[in-house]
Amino acid sequence: MDTSYRRGFFMLMKTQKSIRYIDQLALFKLRGMTGINLSIHNKNAKEVSHLIKQLKTISTLGYYNLKNYALPYYDSESSSYQNIHFDDLVARFYRDKHLKQAVLHAIEDIETTLNTKISNVLGRKYGPYGYLDFRIWYQRNSKNKFLHNKFIDKYAIQKEQLNFLGKIPAKVRKSASYDMRKFAFESDRVNPPIWLLMNELTLGESIHLYKLMSKNNRDKISAYFGCKTDELVSWLDNINLIRNICCHSGLLADFRLKTKAKVPVEFKTRNIDEGILLRTREGNYTNALAFQLCIIVKLMSKINNKYIFKDIKSAVYKLLDDTTTPQHYGFRNKQMIRKLFDLATEDKVDSLIEY
Repeated sequence: MDTSYRRGFFMLMKTQKSIRYIDQLALFKLRGMTGINLSIHNKNAKEVSHLIKQLKTISTLGYYNLKNYALPYYDSESSSYQNIHFDDLVARFYRDKHLKQAVLHAIEDIETTLNTKISNVLGRKYGPYGYLDFRIWYQRNSKNKFLHNKFIDKYAIQKEQLNFLGKIPAKVRKSASYDMRKFAFESDRVNPPIWLLMNELTLGESIHLYKLMSKNNRDKISAYFGCKTDELVSWLDNINLIRNICCHSGLLADFRLKTKAKVPVEFKTRNIDEGILLRTREGNYTNALAFQLCIIVKLMSKINNKYIFKDIKSAVYKLLDDTTTPQHYGFRNKQMIRKLFDLATEDKVDSLIEY
C-alpha cells in the first residue's frame, strides 16, 4: 500500500466508531504482517476462500486478541511486524490454548490436593466443624506476613470469620455435588463439614485459608509439598494467577510475572550459564513461562511423580520458532525443555505420605 493510501486509511480509522473486519486485517497488513491479500481482483476461488477464512477468523478471535499474540514479532523501531504470517499468528493462538488446557489439567490436581490437605489438617485436629471457630486454628496475636503484615488480634479474627461464614450458604445452595445436596436437604446444620466445604471453594479462597492458619498447621501442609511455608505461599499465589489466565482466555505463553515467586531449590544454580532457567548477567532468574512451569513440576512431583507432562511439553515445543525461541520462554536452551519434565519423574516421594 502506498503512503497516500496509508494516510487515508488511518484517517478513516479515526473517524469510524467500529472498524470493519476487512479493515482490521488491513491494519495487520499495513504493519508488515505477511499472508494477507486484500485485493479481490483476479483472485481465484482458492484465494477468495482463504480471504473469507481470515475474515471469519478475525471476526471470531478479535483484532486486539490476535494483536497480543503478535507482540513478540513487533519491532518498535520500524513500527512493523517482522517474520510473522497471519496464518502462523492464528496457529500461535491455538497453540497457546493447547498449552493452557494442559497446564490447567495439572493445576486442578494441585488445587484438589491443597483442599484435601487443608481439610485433613483442620478436620483431624479440630473435628468436622472445628473450622467454624477461627480462634482455634487461626494465627493469633502476631503479624501475618502473608497478609501484608497485618496484626491478627481478636477483632481481625472475627472479621475474617464473619466474612468466610457468610459465603457458605450460597456455596451450599449452588453446589452440584451429590453429597452437598444431600447435606442441604437432610441435615439440620447450615454449615457442612470441612471435607465437603473445601471442594466448593475457589483456589483463591483455599489459598487465603492456608495463609490464615497457625504456623504449625501451615507447616504440616508445606511439609507434604517438600518446601517451606513461604515458598508454598508464593508458588500457590503464582499458580492461582496462572489458573485465572487459563480460565479467562488470557495469553499464557508470553506472560511475565510482575512479582516473582521464590525459585524452587531444585532449579537454583551457582553459575548463570548452568541449569534450566535463563538468568540475567546480574544473576536474576527469568520471570517467563519456564519459571512458572518449574513451579508446576515441583508441586506435581510431590503429588504424583508419575504424572505425564507430555501435553505441556508438546505445547511448548510447538510454540518455538525463530523469534519466540526457548530463551523467549525463559529456558536456557532447547535441551532444557526436555530436562525440566524429565526431572519430574526423578522424585520418588510417596504421594500418599502421612504427616
